[in-house]
Amino acid sequence: MHNAVFEKLGINAAYVPLSPEPSELGLAIQGFRAMKFLGANVTIPFKEKVGTFLDGVSEISRFTGSVNTLYWENGIVGGRLLGTTTDPYGALCDLEEHGIHLKGLRVAILGNGGAARAIAFAMLSEGVAGLTIVARSKERGAELADALSSAFPQKAVGHILFGEFGKIREDVDLVLNATSVGMVPNEGLSPLAKEMLSPRFAVCDIVYNPKETRLLREAKAAGCKTIGGSAMLVYQGAKSFEFWFPGKKADVKTMKAAVDFVEEM
Repeated sequence: MHNAVFEKLGINAAYVPLSPEPSELGLAIQGFRAMKFLGANVTIPFKEKVGTFLDGVSEISRFTGSVNTLYWENGIVGGRLLGTTTDPYGALCDLEEHGIHLKGLRVAILGNGGAARAIAFAMLSEGVAGLTIVARSKERGAELADALSSAFPQKAVGHILFGEFGKIREDVDLVLNATSVGMVPNEGLSPLAKEMLSPRFAVCDIVYNPKETRLLREAKAAGCKTIGGSAMLVYQGAKSFEFWFPGKKADVKTMKAAVDFVEEM
């Protein structure tokens, strides 16, 4: 999708995959600096490690401990190399596109990993009224909820186990799956029992492969408004583009068309 938008906007650049060995991440960043790459996206297993090789990271990356985008400060190639995460903005932009405005909503986030941490931070920044972390482990759920409460002391942040979802079922407006449950090759699984679904809340799933997860199918059957994950990939990519090319707007329509083309192959 990045190469499609480079071509559309007449930008002389190419987006290519590089796969350094985990033990050579520092050398890869040295090479990035030496070759003056314009920017990069970072994925697992490097998201939590790459920040130590940079000149600085954003507030959300400090909180989450995760970086998925490398960029030069103010677009000055060869200057300060910075890192941030655009992962949560994909989810937020997609929700807005579907008419779900976060301010004042009560949200339940399924999961307590890096994606959940980043999206929760971004949602609280956007003004949700309250947020509940739904976790498999009471200790890990509490750790994330406590960290969020410290960062946003004026907000109501709680945590429950998956088996306790019924306690909040009538008190949420949006449920967002930030786990990998339901992703290929485990597309037959869902993080939430269908008996827990209610048409009174919307359901969003950040999993984008398959395009419609079991959770979304069952939520749709229960009368919920549903939002899938494929457009989120586009929006987080668009946000990365704008860090790499300050002052330029990503052509989201072109990026979506490129993703749709690949999905249909």
